[in-house]
Amino acid sequence: MHVRALSLLLTLVFATLVRGLFADEAFVVDWHVASIGSIDRSRAILSPDSVAVFSESSVLASLDPGNGTVRWRHFLRESAVPRHSHLTRLDSSAILLAAATPADAGVTHIAAWVEDTGYLVWETYLAGGAPVGVSVAGDVYIMQSGGKVRRLSHSTGSEVWEYSLPEGHSPVDVVASKRNVLVITRKQDKGLGYFTLNTESGELASDSFVVVDKNPAAVSFLKSEGYVADVIAWTVPGQTSTITIANLSDATPSVHTITPKHQYASFSLTSTSTGIVVTITGLDGKSWTESYSSSRGKLTLVGATDPTESAIAVGDGRLFEVSKGSISSFTLGSADAKAESITEVSFPSSPIEFVTCSSSACIVGHKNGEYVFASITGHTWTRDESVANVVSVFLMELEEEGERISLGEVLFEENAAPLQAYIHRVKRHWNALASLPQYLIGFFHRFLSGDYDAVPIDTNSTVSDTFGFRKFIVLATTKGGLRALDTAHGGALAWKVDDILPSDVIVGIVPGDAKDKLYVVGAFGGVAHVNGMTGKIITTSKIAEIGLGDKVESVITFNDDGVQYIAAWTAHGRLHFLSGSTPSKPVYFSKATEDAIAGYIYKEDQIIPTWKFTLPTSSYRITSVASRDPDDKTVSVGRVLGDRSVLYKYLNPHILAVAAVDDATKSAALFLIDDVTGRLLYSSFHDDEVVDTAAGVKVVVGEHWVVYSYWSELATRGEKLVVLDLYESDIRNVRWSEGRNFSSFTETPLPFVQGQAYLFPEHITSLAVSRSRFGITSRDVIATLDTAQVAVLPKRLLDARRPVNRDPTNEEKEEGLVKYDPLSGNDKRFILSHVYNVIGTEKTVCSPANLESTVLVFSYGLDLFFTRITPSQPFDLLSKSFNKGQLLLTIFALLVGVRFTGPMVRRKQLNIRWGTQK
Repeated sequence: MHVRALSLLLTLVFATLVRGLFADEAFVVDWHVASIGSIDRSRAILSPDSVAVFSESSVLASLDPGNGTVRWRHFLRESAVPRHSHLTRLDSSAILLAAATPADAGVTHIAAWVEDTGYLVWETYLAGGAPVGVSVAGDVYIMQSGGKVRRLSHSTGSEVWEYSLPEGHSPVDVVASKRNVLVITRKQDKGLGYFTLNTESGELASDSFVVVDKNPAAVSFLKSEGYVADVIAWTVPGQTSTITIANLSDATPSVHTITPKHQYASFSLTSTSTGIVVTITGLDGKSWTESYSSSRGKLTLVGATDPTESAIAVGDGRLFEVSKGSISSFTLGSADAKAESITEVSFPSSPIEFVTCSSSACIVGHKNGEYVFASITGHTWTRDESVANVVSVFLMELEEEGERISLGEVLFEENAAPLQAYIHRVKRHWNALASLPQYLIGFFHRFLSGDYDAVPIDTNSTVSDTFGFRKFIVLATTKGGLRALDTAHGGALAWKVDDILPSDVIVGIVPGDAKDKLYVVGAFGGVAHVNGMTGKIITTSKIAEIGLGDKVESVITFNDDGVQYIAAWTAHGRLHFLSGSTPSKPVYFSKATEDAIAGYIYKEDQIIPTWKFTLPTSSYRITSVASRDPDDKTVSVGRVLGDRSVLYKYLNPHILAVAAVDDATKSAALFLIDDVTGRLLYSSFHDDEVVDTAAGVKVVVGEHWVVYSYWSELATRGEKLVVLDLYESDIRNVRWSEGRNFSSFTETPLPFVQGQAYLFPEHITSLAVSRSRFGITSRDVIATLDTAQVAVLPKRLLDARRPVNRDPTNEEKEEGLVKYDPLSGNDKRFILSHVYNVIGTEKTVCSPANLESTVLVFSYGLDLFFTRITPSQPFDLLSKSFNKGQLLLTIFALLVGVRFTGPMVRRKQLNIRWGTQK
């Protein structure tokens, strides 16, 4: 009985040690940036009370027009593809989304949501293809790519009727009104046109197919954004000087061809109470509008604005002109109308991509991923959604206080004459005495308050705190910019750079040869040298050796005798060193494709293939590749067991873990390979399970162990976590590597692998391993979950040596082992993100603080999340609740006691020596 009690106690102790966050640290040491992703004007609804969007990241959200914060959002990655989606207003209180599901493009997911709260009113899934067009006229009318036209109930989403297009018709769009439903199609032998359905029954109201254009080839189609007239417009590629417009609301459709003032790049169409407004963007970047009256079947030009470099938009019968510093509002219909209201706005310097407006406000989208909201009342806000699309991340160490000055003085003293250096040092120390009182005051304040991790109040400062908790997280975005976030100020923006590599796409960022320097590498050979402290671009260049059609795929770093070399690896199998110089010794590296791993050696300016590992069958494909962090340190070569014997760790720095899935058999496999020679060290196959191959296998490599996970339907449904511990031998106290350096070229014994599997209750989307400064602190596995959470899994619980079906022995208890439990991670104290809803996270990076006990954790993807963890508890830091005042009083009382009792003790000792006292 006492054994079980002790096992339970150990389990509770472990849970206490590894709980994600202390209560007083929540919202203090961690922060969360909620994003929605890039916004497309076709899927944004702007009204006085809300801003509803469906982003390119599959997020349906409602933003507060007052400050731009997210009222609510739903991550619809599993049920909606943005490029096949339509967002429209169902009624005054609800919005409607129709989208194709990513798992099956032949199914349409359509749903209605309450705009104020985000509550789901109804939803349904419709077979018959992706949504081609959606129209709301009381009920919902939807056309699908498979040729189905359906009417759905406004209140429940249930199907009222269904109509199938006749043979030979291709779906284009559906336009509904209370009178009838216009079905717009392209017919093979006639062209672009429409026919009419009865609104109530869904039957043909007219058998005639009304042709509006006889040239249906590659027609670009655009439907009016207004609600007054059923107006459509289209163009034929190659004819960039004309626009064809048809007004289908007339008894006999009127088709008109207009010729804008200049050749256009894009245009939008809006129908108003007085006619039609065409907003045009020219090939030269200038924009203008042309207004047409559509009465009596005629289309007459009644007004136009002059081409201007300002962006132009039409909303609710008003014309808005967006310039660099303001938004002007006009009444439609007159070319020389004066602005009725002008709102001063601070726009980013990045070019404008789109403008969408309502009667009282506009949203302006910029190329760099920033979106500006401006109302006619003068209220504005900006959302930076570029951080929702991150390519590469680097956590930059900041400088210590006075580091630059001290370094300069030391360098001067090292290079100056001895007497001059001595005099300089004496002066430096004398001047330093002036700050001694301030230092002592600050020291006692920190000692009494325990506030040692205080950071500079000035957010523009580049000075770190005492314990290294403050760093800059430098993000490279798909929008071509860099963002630096301050970890100690809630993720506040420290600096930003837009369009750092013009006409190029960022591949990655890597640290340079100095503490404050970063290299930014582009796909087409662009290279920027950036000061990571300030964001200042030092130099820009281009890799001249990249041939035509070649592209940079990744950036590789090598270390040769303490010197770092950075090289760009291209699709043509070439290596280009950015610094100009090359390693003096041969360097080995490997690259992965979908079905193989290939090894290379760079030697004497040549790349020589050395080995190639191919998967067992053609139906296998690689889903993830992982290796050990080269900066991860090892403090012990063995694991001490309870009987004081040792299992020596297999510390091969070149281990490469390759995870693969077989789409044909729904199975998974893991391979451990020596990255230098290609030698297969270990393999594991999971052929008896039904694996979710779409999700793949996630893998991470630690000190001498590997953890990987996959979702399985058999035999127990859930996420399977497998841990592999690698030792030099299964015999205790046996070490074959003793007395010699490890070499991949030496025929060494294969590792002894001890494995165990655990069941995790949630889908895991990525894995990472924590890394402390000196490697003394225990490792934790960081997992991001599809439940919008970030969890910590202690490696001590993911132990392959936990006893199965029995209680641990006394020796095993001394090791810290507890009885094996197949279910892992079901304790809410493992959750790092606590109340935060961290959606769309894809990767996690860890960086050590100056304190050995503390690790900084940053997860990114759609959302950003940062926190600090202490895998072995903060053993080198007193808690803020520690009573330092009581400690000082105790020390003072002891000093006083010693002061008064000291003479008494000395007097007694003297009397004993004289024999006057015994």
